[in-house]
Amino acid sequence: MTVLSFGTLFSRTPSRSYTSRFRQCPRGLRQMLSRWCCSIEYVEPPWTPVQHRSALRFVQELGRQHGVTGRGRCAMEGLNCTCTGPAEGLRAFCQGLRDWNALFLECDFKFTDGLDAKKKFKALTIRKVDELVAYGLEGSYAPSLKRNAATNLNADEYHKMMTDPDAVIIDVRNVYESAIGHFQPPKSGAELIIPPVRHSFEFPKWFQSEEAKQKMAGKKVMMYCTGGIRCERASALMDQIEKADESGSFSTQGIYHCRGGIERYMKTFPTGGFWKGRNYLFDRRLEQVPERKTEEELEKEIESYCCVCKKPWAIYRGAKTCCVEECKIPVIVCTDCQEADPKLMKCPLCESGDKFRLRNMNHPKFINRENATQKRKVDPTEQRNVNKRLKHAGKDPSKRIFVGKLPLVMDATKLAEILEGTVRVLRWIPDRSTGFWYGSVFAEMSSLEEAEKAVRKAEAPGGIKVGKRRIVVNFAPPNDGEEWPPAGHKNLERPPIPVS
Repeated sequence: MTVLSFGTLFSRTPSRSYTSRFRQCPRGLRQMLSRWCCSIEYVEPPWTPVQHRSALRFVQELGRQHGVTGRGRCAMEGLNCTCTGPAEGLRAFCQGLRDWNALFLECDFKFTDGLDAKKKFKALTIRKVDELVAYGLEGSYAPSLKRNAATNLNADEYHKMMTDPDAVIIDVRNVYESAIGHFQPPKSGAELIIPPVRHSFEFPKWFQSEEAKQKMAGKKVMMYCTGGIRCERASALMDQIEKADESGSFSTQGIYHCRGGIERYMKTFPTGGFWKGRNYLFDRRLEQVPERKTEEELEKEIESYCCVCKKPWAIYRGAKTCCVEECKIPVIVCTDCQEADPKLMKCPLCESGDKFRLRNMNHPKFINRENATQKRKVDPTEQRNVNKRLKHAGKDPSKRIFVGKLPLVMDATKLAEILEGTVRVLRWIPDRSTGFWYGSVFAEMSSLEEAEKAVRKAEAPGGIKVGKRRIVVNFAPPNDGEEWPPAGHKNLERPPIPVS
């Protein structure tokens, strides 16, 4: 079996074509083996909404053209995919990304060849999301990667630094991933820190805690994750926290992370190096181990245990989760306890009495990157939409409301049903240049309570939807000196049609 691996997140020296390189392999090998590819590329400044939608469509179509299946996340900050497919198809897919956008010339793709066909994904599913790493800091509030002062170390450099007693190593994965495997530096070396983080959303809160700052202050801060993806964002976050400390009481000797993460480290140190246990994976491989480490050695390194019978166990199977309703993270259950009462399945954090203290902490507030640096060029259509929202947002409550993004097939009766109230005055807002109506109205409700109810419902998480379209509702009190209703106004059941 042949294995071809590419590790780092940002390769500063673009590699030559994967398609031409792979064609040097024997034809039979190209056709027979399935491949695994894990790739990510951050975009800065973030894509506009138009570019975001365009990127999503392109990647989906490119994958279908080359017989690629798998899962992915597409955000305004970039793309992250884990895919399976024929060897030549996956290489052509990666080359297609490079041909499409020069950003991918610096993306170092990772391949694992010779997979069992049973581990192939059935379809290609790429989700449109706000963030690639769910820190709750999407868009322009995400820590800048370009201004990130963190140092990206190769696996051998990272290995050497783990022997430094003046360093701390932070596992930026979720705590259940760390349970079955993590770095274990020598006793005279760096200190390992595994934060009690159940989900990525809690990580920024942990970074801001006094506990974390005390451990990192004055130290070389080393970070690691599965493939380097989360470390890129976490190290940028840490860098911003350090720079934002106005008191100057918190500082480090530098921030470092392992290029290509655990996957690259295992390829560089096939006997394991300072790695202990198994590397948790979210794909159908489930876990990864150093290539030359024996099962006997792996058995001796087990620190985790079955959450039911407590015997040493390090394999997640059966999709079991913590019985605590607020938690629900994956738990380890041995083969003998798979049919046990789910109420007995509790994660180590909940067993220790952890009261979700990170979840209950306030999320850190960061400055908008666009206000701190030169503003990015904004798509004209996006800017017009922003201006429209600002025009009617944040005004004092009033019986008159602005309703926008309505379907073009609309009448007064239907609008009253949507707003769940009585519309006393309705003005269809025409386009100034054409005179046609394009989906916006001023509606005066019969009472302030009805207007407030409509605005609250529109601002709620689900919003007010007409079909698949979410409409906009804001208070719109008449401006000083504005005549309302306008002279000669008549309530019309349907939008007026201009007469040339």
